Amino acid sequence: MNKLSLPYVLMMRLSLAWLIITFVLVAFSYAGEKSRVITLEGEIIEGEIESITANGLVNIKDQDLTLDGLRSIIPGERSETTDLSEGKVILICGSEFSASGISLLDEEVVFKSPGIGKVELPIDAVRAFRFGKLKRGSRFQKGLLRWEAAKEVDSIFVSGGAELQEVDGLIEQIDANFLVFDRDQKLQTVPLPRAYGAVLASPLLKEDERPSCVLSLVGGTRVKADIVSYDGKMVEITIVENVKMNVPWELVKRIGLKSARLEYLSDLDVIKEEVRPIITFRRAWQRDLTVTGLPIKIKDQIYDRGLGFSSGTYVTFPNEGPYDLFIAEIGIDDDALGRGDCEFVVRGGTQELFRKRVRGGESALLIKVDITGHNQVTLEVDPGKDLDIADHADWADACFLQTSK
Repeated sequence: MNKLSLPYVLMMRLSLAWLIITFVLVAFSYAGEKSRVITLEGEIIEGEIESITANGLVNIKDQDLTLDGLRSIIPGERSETTDLSEGKVILICGSEFSASGISLLDEEVVFKSPGIGKVELPIDAVRAFRFGKLKRGSRFQKGLLRWEAAKEVDSIFVSGGAELQEVDGLIEQIDANFLVFDRDQKLQTVPLPRAYGAVLASPLLKEDERPSCVLSLVGGTRVKADIVSYDGKMVEITIVENVKMNVPWELVKRIGLKSARLEYLSDLDVIKEEVRPIITFRRAWQRDLTVTGLPIKIKDQIYDRGLGFSSGTYVTFPNEGPYDLFIAEIGIDDDALGRGDCEFVVRGGTQELFRKRVRGGESALLIKVDITGHNQVTLEVDPGKDLDIADHADWADACFLQTSK
């Protein structure tokens, strides 16, 4: 028995030592993870971001880069926290705050957001709020996606049966127990557990009226804002209605930026489009959404801009800049649940410029394709091994760029 136990004890000690070494190495690798920025041309510059000045200069590795010359700012590895707040507050600029304890009193919407804490906003800055978990394809979602207000009253959505019930009125107050609204000059009260959410009469701002940056935060919040400054600890931002906010840097997962030298394909008219499914039913391609109509999401990263295709989709865009570079992050959307196998193809006229096979569950791949001299660019997705099953192909942040060359 002793002869058997000694090797066993030694093996256990070696295993424990290996686990400790592995843990230390992993912890060290995460600790050494540095921030990075991605320029408009796709160059990656790694290093600690020291500051962002009021005139838009980003200091990294002892050099100053202009905000309008960058596509993304990505801090080091972030430990994702579980967002226990099921609610959302959506602003007219497109910001989406994870929220709990939503209340409305005296024209002020107040809620708590993970990491940020208490947030107070004027009601005119708010487009919608949701108290419970997202119901895909619901009337609430459809009402939210219409940026133009179709009516002069709010739409209140109440849970009841399989479908949400929609009621028109003007919301007067929300507290911990009830939602109160005016309908035909009579006050109506809905118990808060039955209130799913509301889409307000305030319309979403048009894309060219929205702030220039998108901050993706730990906990699921995405804030569209203009960056005022960053001092190494806090990012000061302006959202809407001159509302300013300070966000701790450790909450920031990614900052997406806009530039005058960049044109998103989702803003362009198309020359030609075709969808040829093989065995799945026909799905129309989408602008700024995945092909199923949900926000574009690849490996837990949500993108505000891009194109959603299925296999067998071919869309031709004009290159009127003229632009000389096509840039996108390609991947299969998370809503395919790890499935999908397809090829992303870029053509300039009849010439194939790029082809890459992508599978579900893989991280997004940043691609840069030279389109110099091509006045038309076609994006296509060809089926892979599993034909066109679950090929929810995303061209995230797909854009044309005038490079500095």
